[in-house]
Amino acid sequence: MSFIYIYERAAKIGVQQNCIVVESEKEKLKRTLPIEGVESVIIFGNATLSSSCVKQFMERDINLTWLSSSGKFYGRLESTKNVNIYRQRRQFACGEDEKFCLDLSKNIMVAKVKNQITILRRYQRNHNSSTARKSIEDMLKLISVMGRVQSKEELMGHEGLAARYYFKGLAELVAPDFTFLGRNRQPPRDRFNSLLSFAYTLLMYDVYTAVVNRGMSPYASFIHSIRRGHPALCSDLMEEWRAVLADSLAIYVVNRAIIQRSDFSEPDMDGGVYLDAKASKSYIAEYEKKVRGQSKYLSYVDYSVSFRRAIEMQCQRLARAVEEGDSEIYEPVVIR
Repeated sequence: MSFIYIYERAAKIGVQQNCIVVESEKEKLKRTLPIEGVESVIIFGNATLSSSCVKQFMERDINLTWLSSSGKFYGRLESTKNVNIYRQRRQFACGEDEKFCLDLSKNIMVAKVKNQITILRRYQRNHNSSTARKSIEDMLKLISVMGRVQSKEELMGHEGLAARYYFKGLAELVAPDFTFLGRNRQPPRDRFNSLLSFAYTLLMYDVYTAVVNRGMSPYASFIHSIRRGHPALCSDLMEEWRAVLADSLAIYVVNRAIIQRSDFSEPDMDGGVYLDAKASKSYIAEYEKKVRGQSKYLSYVDYSVSFRRAIEMQCQRLARAVEEGDSEIYEPVVIR
C-alpha cells in the first residue's frame, strides 16, 4: 500500500483509466499514478478534486487528508467501511477504566523515554557533549520513577521533565547551522522546530489512517486529554514513535545537509518559520524512505516489517487489548 502526497500549487486531481491524474497549470505539471494499492492521499495547500474522483476514492477506501502548505490540519474524507462500533464501544469503556489507562500510559511513556535515550546515545557517539550525557543520566533516573506512579497526572509530570532533559541534550547534537534552544510549536519559531513539527504532522496522519483502518475512534484516548476536534488517540500512539521516526529524521536531514538554512521562509506574521515548497517535497521524500525502512523492533514477531506496517500492527495490537480489556497485550516499541 502507498501514500501519495500532493504539494503542487492549485493542483487538479482526477481519476482516469484506473490512474490518479494530478495536473497543475501553474507548475506546468501532469502526473499519472496507478490507483491500485493507494491507501491514502495527503493534500498540502489548494487542490480541487472531481466528483468522480471522490467517488472512486470512497469506493476504493482511499482516505483523503487536507493540510495547509505549512501542515495545519483542515479536514479528512474517508469511507465508513472500517467503522467498528462494537470495538469503539469497548474503546470508550476502557477509556473510563482508570487502571487500564494508567497501566497503558506507563508502558507507552516509559518506552517513549527509552527511545529518546537511544536517539541521544546514537548521535552522542559523534559528539563529545557533556550536556547530552547529563540528559541521558537524568532521564535514566526518571524511568524507574515513572514505572511506580499512581496517577496519570504524576506520570505526565515526570514525562514532561524527561522531555525537557531530552530536548536540552538534543540541542547539542544538531548541526551548528540550526540553532535549537528547546521545543516550541504552534507556530514553530526556528528551523529545527519547524522540521520537528512537520515530521510530527506526517506521523500523525500515518497513525490516524492506521487507527481508522482498525475500526477505532481516533478521538477517544487513554493517555492524552480529549478535546473537541483533536485526534487524541493518535497522540497516544505517536508517543513511542516520535524519537524513532520524527526526531531522528530531523537530525538526519540537517546533519547531512539535505535540508539547509536557506530552505526556509522568513518568519510569518505570527513568527512561524516553515520549509519552502521545494524543500518540503524533499523532506516528505525522506520521511517516506524512513517509514518504508525495515526493522525487527516488534517484540511479538520474529521477522522484519516496515515502520509503517509496524504502526498498523501496533494499532491492531491495541484493538485486541481494548476488546479483551487487558492493557498488557499492548507492547510498545522500544528501539535498540
